[in-house]
Amino acid sequence: MIELSISVGDLASIARGMRQAPEYTNEVLQATMTEATLLTQREWQENLPRVTGLTANSITSDIASTPAGVLGIVSSSQPSAVFIELGTKPHMPPVAALVPWVKAVLGIRDPKEAESTAFLVARKIAREGTPARHPGAQALSAVTGQVVAMFERAAAQIAKHLVGGTK
Repeated sequence: MIELSISVGDLASIARGMRQAPEYTNEVLQATMTEATLLTQREWQENLPRVTGLTANSITSDIASTPAGVLGIVSSSQPSAVFIELGTKPHMPPVAALVPWVKAVLGIRDPKEAESTAFLVARKIAREGTPARHPGAQALSAVTGQVVAMFERAAAQIAKHLVGGTK
């Protein structure tokens, strides 16, 4: 499990900002969260295996301001993202869904041969499942230091604003 942590002093600056300058603090945190989620989104997209690009293109990021603070979400609308991240148990997938993968990855262009090969791949998945690749976890791990630094800079910016410094 990956954890993001910033110092108690930085958290205190943010908490004080929420009390003394909530609009400014929220603005800074939203900008920082947007930067952090976009960085994580890009990294996750780059870590995904590419066949059609559908799964990578489904990765999106969004932020929301809530009473508890600013929330950042990086997610996918495609079930395949979960299957790639966590792997699957043995199951028989639809052969037709594997034909594009067989053509793209294995380079088999003949339709009959591609379908036959897709059936063999499906049988292997039925026996063994698919391995977990963890591209999302790898993305978060890769950007953790940068994201922490972003929020530490945001906390310093908020603290500076509270003592009368410039934005």
